Amino acid sequence: MKVEERLLTYEDIDTLPENCEVVEGRLRELAPTGGEHGFIEQKVARKVDEKLEQKGYVLVGEVGLLISRKPLTIRGADIVYISKDRLSEVPKGVVEVPPDLVVEIISPSNTFEEVEEKVADYMRFGVGRIVLIDPGLRKLTLIDEDRKISIMDFTQEFEILPEVKLRLSDLLGGKDG
Repeated sequence: MKVEERLLTYEDIDTLPENCEVVEGRLRELAPTGGEHGFIEQKVARKVDEKLEQKGYVLVGEVGLLISRKPLTIRGADIVYISKDRLSEVPKGVVEVPPDLVVEIISPSNTFEEVEEKVADYMRFGVGRIVLIDPGLRKLTLIDEDRKISIMDFTQEFEILPEVKLRLSDLLGGKDG
């Protein structure tokens, strides 16, 4: 006898466990990140916050983004920036407004397909800019509002958002090589 798995719905949102995503109604556990991941996450988030604190909110730590209600899809983003024009205050639960920026730090366990699927969800949700940081390859991929893709190495300066230019090698000190 086949037992059918019940798909999660928007009504389940308040009962979801932490450290998970929901993709098309199915729960996906997220693996813990490593030290390098956390180091890069805090450095980039702090730099964005220094420049844009008065204009918006920087959120970190697998921030839940409600991609769709039906089927329920919630993605966890490493770093999110949302301008005060889009959101008047930080929500208590998942973010239901497309952010201006999402930054993902690619872990060694991430497959290309997983990253590609997550980026597609972010674009479908209406995220302005998407930045993928790959510490293993020392590469950064920037997808801008027009969906133009730029690939840079950690030594190149790039504009994460208007008014915020970064060079990861400067932020990470001796971790650029």
